[in-house]
Amino acid sequence: MKRKSTIVKIPAPKEAIERVLDDAPSFITNWPYVVRVSTKDGLTAEIELPRFVFKFRDVYRFQYAQDFNSYVYEGTGEKSHLILVVTLKEWQKETEAAMELSYKGRGEFFLGKTLQLLVEGIAKGLRELAEGEALKPTAESLETQKLIEIVDFSDPMSVANFLSKSKMVYTGLHIIERGKFLEVVGDLRKDIGETVLYVSGVTQDGLRSFKILLAGTQVRAVEYRDEKGVLTIKVKDEDSARSALELISRIEGPHMINVWVPVGGV
Repeated sequence: MKRKSTIVKIPAPKEAIERVLDDAPSFITNWPYVVRVSTKDGLTAEIELPRFVFKFRDVYRFQYAQDFNSYVYEGTGEKSHLILVVTLKEWQKETEAAMELSYKGRGEFFLGKTLQLLVEGIAKGLRELAEGEALKPTAESLETQKLIEIVDFSDPMSVANFLSKSKMVYTGLHIIERGKFLEVVGDLRKDIGETVLYVSGVTQDGLRSFKILLAGTQVRAVEYRDEKGVLTIKVKDEDSARSALELISRIEGPHMINVWVPVGGV
């Protein structure tokens, strides 16, 4: 049996890649050299492997299996046998997919180059499909979007509702330079790895505090409290966005910062 392998790094969550791999008919349809795929009476794929002037065509009946981090696609043809194993390893900002393709049958001894191109083409296709899948809104992300939309710091119940569906992921003391608060948030986001952040802070004497809801780089709501009173802004347009950024620019000095994220992240 001849084996070929490759590794591809995919800038997408593991869950997005798993959704692609779980849809075996669509995944196999995107393989190089696939002539047609049928789901009538099980999953079959006609594959034509070219080498020199020869073309090795076979119809494979596929079986699909999955365990903790690996996906196996085993195709049994009339003249050959083909197996693809995909193993996923998740890192902080990307997922690594290791692929091993095994082939046994007609043309086995001189199809090495073709099989290498096949496994590399499968890897490239998986990357493209997973990147597209990652852009689709999930039920979880839509629910988080609804939570974001209702948060208004002038309405304590909306804040309580958000926090009831969130978890604290960070607490720590920061000395903030005036106008540099968003840089502090950027550093926190790198470590936390989430898009939606609810950040609160208070000075040791309790005289100044803030609460900010961010979705990516967008400020969605702000509350700022100092000796003069409390100001709240719900960002709805460009004018309110500018006002929110002006309010945030006032944050400076030592603050104990807490960060919450929606349960499950986004």
